[in-house]
Amino acid sequence: MNKNTTFVFMTKGLFEHLNETDAYVFSFVAYFACDDKKGNIFRRTTASLCKNLGYSANTVRAAIERLVKKKFLSHAEKNESPTKDLRYKYFDDISHHLEIGKNQYAQEFSSELRQVLTGLRAGDKHKKPSLKNIFFKVYVSALQAKTKDEKWKRNQSRHLHKALVLHGFLHNKVKFRDKYVKTSLSLSVPYLSAMMQWSRNTIRRIINTLTQIGLITMRVDGRRVIFTGIKMPERVRAGYNQLKSRLFSFAQSASNNANATELKPEGLKRPGAYATPAEHAAFLASHRTRSLPCLSSNTRHSLML
Repeated sequence: MNKNTTFVFMTKGLFEHLNETDAYVFSFVAYFACDDKKGNIFRRTTASLCKNLGYSANTVRAAIERLVKKKFLSHAEKNESPTKDLRYKYFDDISHHLEIGKNQYAQEFSSELRQVLTGLRAGDKHKKPSLKNIFFKVYVSALQAKTKDEKWKRNQSRHLHKALVLHGFLHNKVKFRDKYVKTSLSLSVPYLSAMMQWSRNTIRRIINTLTQIGLITMRVDGRRVIFTGIKMPERVRAGYNQLKSRLFSFAQSASNNANATELKPEGLKRPGAYATPAEHAAFLASHRTRSLPCLSSNTRHSLML
């Protein structure tokens, strides 16, 4: 039986204040710090955070320090009540004792998360609280190592952590549209970039990675990306082959290749090895003049996207 955490709750507003590493740690801590039965205090070791979130110990400690400085978290006083169980006392001593800080958004996030968790535990699907934020699940189980010797390769950790955040957001949106709207989800790269506070190239690379590892299916329509399907993540630590900053659907790639074959300028001869720079410049200008007007709208959109 897997005792690790399967998912954490996040909101898109979280990324207006935190980077993805801090967002993962804060979401994990907030999930337990919102529990009244636990005294609204998070008690876990660094090793537990690493095991559940797929981060190194140094990354977790640095994230907690940043969250405390930003007042998203604060250190709680340890319970000094005596106990006879020495093993429990040891883990209690080395555990972090954290509670939600005084930051306004942190308080808002934790308050609404508490309402969501209370509703889920009560099992009342019809009574939904009115919330400012829309929560979505990020499935951290796909990031967890299966063995102690399993390590990340190069910069895979940060990229795949970002990929699962975007996957969680898209999964929530697609699930809602399939249930109520009955249309495909269509979003632009600039919109996702502004929402997540990531560069547009990062968004494109993440979408390509999610497509490559089989978690989403999509097609490019002009300047928008239409997400036609999304799957639940099982394991993403195997990673990806390479990062690509240009979006292409398979249909467009084939169309562009066909256009490149059909629209190849004819009647132009490349200058010889002893031609002057002026002759080379004239050849390039003629080649550009003949090629660009013939490009299809799909090709121009894919170049701009």
